[in-house]
Amino acid sequence: MAIDFYNAGMNFFEAGKHKEAYEHLIQDDTNPKCAFALGVLYYNGQGCERNFKKSTHYYSIAAEAGIVPAQVSAGFAYANAMGVPQDFLKAAHFLKPACEAGEASAKVTLAEIYAMGEAGGNRKEAARLIREVLAFSNSEEAMDVYTKYELNKA
Repeated sequence: MAIDFYNAGMNFFEAGKHKEAYEHLIQDDTNPKCAFALGVLYYNGQGCERNFKKSTHYYSIAAEAGIVPAQVSAGFAYANAMGVPQDFLKAAHFLKPACEAGEASAKVTLAEIYAMGEAGGNRKEAARLIREVLAFSNSEEAMDVYTKYELNKA
C-alpha cells in the first residue's frame, strides 16, 4: 500500500510538527496538494529554510492544477518579485483564473497590474475588477488601488 504523503504531511502540520510535515510532503512534490503545502512551508520557513523562490515554484505547480489559493500566491509572487523576477504576464496568468473563481485579493492585485498598463490590461478593466471587490466588501486595499490610480475616472 502506497503512503499518502499529503495526508500524513498535513497531519504533522496540524500538530505543529513542521519538519515532519515537510519531510512527508517533499516525497510527493509533484502532487498539486503537496506542492501547495510545500509552497506555504517555504514561504513561512516552517520545517525548512524560508525560500521565496522555492515557495513560488511550488505555488506555481499547484496553481497550474487549479488550486485557487496557489493561483493567488503565485500571481502575487510574480507581481511583487518575491523570489522570482517581476513578471506581470506570469502574474496575470495565475491571477486570472483566481479572479474568475471570485477571489477578491486576486482581483485587487490584477487590477493594480492593469492600472499600471501591464499584462495587456487597461484602466477600464482595472476599475471593473475593483468595483467587483467593493460591491461585496469594504476592502481597504481595493480602495487604495482605486484611489491611487484614479480608477473612478476610468
